[in-house]
Amino acid sequence: MILKQKQFIVFAFLCFGNFIHGQTLHEYIAEAIENNPQIKAVTQKYKASLEQVNAARSLPNTTIGAGYFVRETETRTGAQKAKFSAEQKIPWFGTLKAREENAIAISDIDKNTIEVAKRKITLQIKKSYYTLYGLKAKKEIYIEQKKLLEYYKEILLIALENDKATTIDILKVTVAQNELNDKIEVTKGKILNAEVRFNKILDRDGFEDLVVPDNLIIPEEEPTMVLSEIAYHPELLKYDLENLAIQKQEKVNSKESLPSLSLGLDYIIVEERPNQEFIDNGTDSWMPKVSLSIPLFTKKYKTKEKTLKIEEEGIEYQRSSVENALEQLLEEAINDRITTRINYDTQQKNIKQTKEIEKITLVAYQANRIEFNELLEIQQMLLSFESKKIEAIQNYFIQTAIINYLS
Repeated sequence: MILKQKQFIVFAFLCFGNFIHGQTLHEYIAEAIENNPQIKAVTQKYKASLEQVNAARSLPNTTIGAGYFVRETETRTGAQKAKFSAEQKIPWFGTLKAREENAIAISDIDKNTIEVAKRKITLQIKKSYYTLYGLKAKKEIYIEQKKLLEYYKEILLIALENDKATTIDILKVTVAQNELNDKIEVTKGKILNAEVRFNKILDRDGFEDLVVPDNLIIPEEEPTMVLSEIAYHPELLKYDLENLAIQKQEKVNSKESLPSLSLGLDYIIVEERPNQEFIDNGTDSWMPKVSLSIPLFTKKYKTKEKTLKIEEEGIEYQRSSVENALEQLLEEAINDRITTRINYDTQQKNIKQTKEIEKITLVAYQANRIEFNELLEIQQMLLSFESKKIEAIQNYFIQTAIINYLS
């Protein structure tokens, strides 16, 4: 499915859980954007490129010279003693403007890089946020299941006293509890690692507790939004700006291949002739100068022009490649989110039906009509369905974050 010149209707990124906890997520994003070293680095680079815009407007350095006549040259008005000169090179009309436009185009690339960096940091924060939610939610499920096994164990101990249960049943519950303890401890370790990664993205000096929602719910009905064409994504805009900068460089190259004008002035100090009186005796000389610099050898300008054309074509190929990759990523995110919603609905049904069966099975076991194994199997099925439900919720919001990044 090709996304170019198409519009896709996708679910909006809204849910009950975000209404309650959305501000916290926004605060994390704002903190990461403010503190992230990469964003600080590209921001400084952008500021530096803005300074280059001012430099591009400047004229070349003024040449100032001074000389002393070791062997004086005699003139009618006296001997020449020293000479001072100043010369200013002036580029061809429009050259400074072309350089300024080129510098602005380069600064626009750096400005766009800041936007891309902010988007990527936002996506990283959202992924970490929902991953942490999933781990903590799983841990709570394991704890609840452990409490349920404690309840089963109490029932078994009573049944054992009445010869309605065996020590093997007690052992099976104990083994199941051990397995849950193991899952709880492993999940705690994963939570700690996730929090460390989260704090690193926030660029915090030390380890701080992170707040995530206790429960997230995939909304049954969501407002729709229209995704604009992916061709306007900042990652692709980068290549458009690079091409624009090359076009500006081509203009600069064209202007620099034209003649340049130089304006100058020579001032010569003349020594007064002794014992002579006449008009202009010892009068210093002034000599305005105008010169034209003509680039007779233009091979370097032609070579640069060809080089820029090659670079422009290369950027077009890069843009096409990245656009295809982003389109594929967006398609996958949309499809994964649809699949995740289907999976979530399935787990909801499974959990509801399993809980109903659990009640019936518990009564049947207490009436000594079934073996304890069946009740334990139902509990393990319920644990599996609850875990898959949490994974579905986590993946749903991660895919939504990817869609928002690409849209």
